[in-house]
Amino acid sequence: MGCIIAQTAGRHATSALWKPVTTDPARTELKVHNDQRLLAAVGAIVSHSAHRAGLPRGAQQGFADAAVDACRETFPLARNNSGSGDLKMIVEDFPDRVQVTIEHSGESKPSAGLDSFAGGAVGKISSSLQDTRVDRVQYDTHEGRQRMTLIKYCDQRKATG
Repeated sequence: MGCIIAQTAGRHATSALWKPVTTDPARTELKVHNDQRLLAAVGAIVSHSAHRAGLPRGAQQGFADAAVDACRETFPLARNNSGSGDLKMIVEDFPDRVQVTIEHSGESKPSAGLDSFAGGAVGKISSSLQDTRVDRVQYDTHEGRQRMTLIKYCDQRKATG
């Protein structure tokens, strides 16, 4: 049982204040086991990335909660041939958005390959993701692995296509 966290981009800086200290995009990769304690850490990392991107406090927590809910719903699909149900997560923040990619080698959701927007969901996605906590959900398969990407745009900006 454990969690592997690797900071792979962005300049490291320290600050005594709770404010963004760099505008460089950051990418954090995690390997998450089905453990409630680790899901709390996932929520904290997503919330921090949302804060760095400039989302309002309520949107930060809502997006973090949506990411944790998505993990809970994905763990049952994540069983692979070795019996492991681990998820690979990639949390990225950009000047205009925050995105969380949840990747696994198990069964795909029925909506794999579809793109969904809040309020106009296509296919069968989680009811917890069909609210305003997430602006866009993308499903795809890449090199035999299933991926779901949750996207929250800053300043109410949303993709047009």
